[in-house]
Amino acid sequence: MNFLKTIKTGVVFAYVISAVFFGVTSASAAIVNIDLGAAVTGTTIVGTGGSFAQTFAGQTVSGTGIVGSPTGPLALAPAGSIEVAYWDPVVSAGSNSLLSQPGNAAPLSLLLDSLADSISWTMGYGNGGSVSVDLFGSDGSFVNTASFSSLSGYSVFSLSGLGNFAGLTFRDNNDAAGLRFQNFSYNSVSPVPEPETYAMLMVGLGLIGFMARRREEDINS
Repeated sequence: MNFLKTIKTGVVFAYVISAVFFGVTSASAAIVNIDLGAAVTGTTIVGTGGSFAQTFAGQTVSGTGIVGSPTGPLALAPAGSIEVAYWDPVVSAGSNSLLSQPGNAAPLSLLLDSLADSISWTMGYGNGGSVSVDLFGSDGSFVNTASFSSLSGYSVFSLSGLGNFAGLTFRDNNDAAGLRFQNFSYNSVSPVPEPETYAMLMVGLGLIGFMARRREEDINS
């Protein structure tokens, strides 16, 4: 009887610990500012918090637009050139900015270091044109899209409430002067285990080990 009771108790603890380890997580929200301080002109721009290229794998550039959809997992596919130049737009802090070539009008794709639910950035150099933004999940799936029109001068833009996303593509920029991008900042929502989850896991594993020893004692007695 003691043997069967020990086995049943062990199964219950194993179930509880599995639920704790795999099910108890929190959405760890944190603002991430993409640092382009060390960026240099090239096909891929690597920054702290995120990296840029004209397209994602599975896409190709067609004029100022994009053909195709990203493949999974979401990854950048270097193409064309992105110019890096310092700029002070007045509406936000001066910093390195990105201009996708040719004509400052080619697509620009951003792969985030973690999942996000909102993003803001400074965009300008426009003279009344428009640009569209597509959001993608970490598996390359389409999440949502948004458009900005009547662009003029420099402004801070933001997107939120459109779902969680791992990357985005600016496309179909039809402004005669093109657009400059900088000061990207996003809210990271990557799920991470709570600190107490690890503590509960260790306690549970210790109890399972104790019950295993008791079972061996019951068998040998």
